[in-house]
Amino acid sequence: MVDQSFDAPVKLVDFGLSKTFGPGETCNEPFGTLCYVAPEILLQKPYNKSVDCWSFGIIIYLMLSRHLPFDSNDDKEIGRKTIYQQIAFTHPIWDNVSDEAKDLVSSKYFD
Repeated sequence: MVDQSFDAPVKLVDFGLSKTFGPGETCNEPFGTLCYVAPEILLQKPYNKSVDCWSFGIIIYLMLSRHLPFDSNDDKEIGRKTIYQQIAFTHPIWDNVSDEAKDLVSSKYFD
């Protein structure tokens, strides 16, 4: 948050582990931070800039719930959860979150 006000703008920062894509370009190299990367990256499949939408969904989940959806003390478990586990809204904090926000978070990619 830029400041402490109720309607403070949100800024995303820290793109140190990022890659720029040209039109139609894909990548096989793993770029990103484990808790935020898309399954394609973990599976070492070719991916494009659409994986950023996955990461954005993780950030929205974190902002709404104060928890990461695929968290663990074990990196292998984080990877397994990211690849195989569906996003869950079971924590009581989600009771006060709109269905539209949950739909946004659970959309794998935005159109």
